[in-house]
Amino acid sequence: MSIMLDTKLSRNGDILHAPVGTEEAVMLSISAGRYYGLNAVASRVWELLETPKTIAQLCAQICEEFEVDMQTCEAEVLKFVQVLIDNGIVNEAAAQA
Repeated sequence: MSIMLDTKLSRNGDILHAPVGTEEAVMLSISAGRYYGLNAVASRVWELLETPKTIAQLCAQICEEFEVDMQTCEAEVLKFVQVLIDNGIVNEAAAQA
């Protein structure tokens, strides 16, 4: 299934998260036995997903907070989110009818 800007995402509740320094973070998937390092933007995406959001909502917020144009942000966030989905870190939230 392909993700799009209106795809709503939610965190996998089994992922542990901890800040490292002032802008970076690490995540641990206990079930997969893997850990992941996050840069400042990726860490902010994770923070924003504390409540389910669409990719478009994530991009709008990231563009406000970081010096990036919308087209670049959308392309990079789509790639990053696909990695998160592929690794079971986030899930597509149930669609609202």
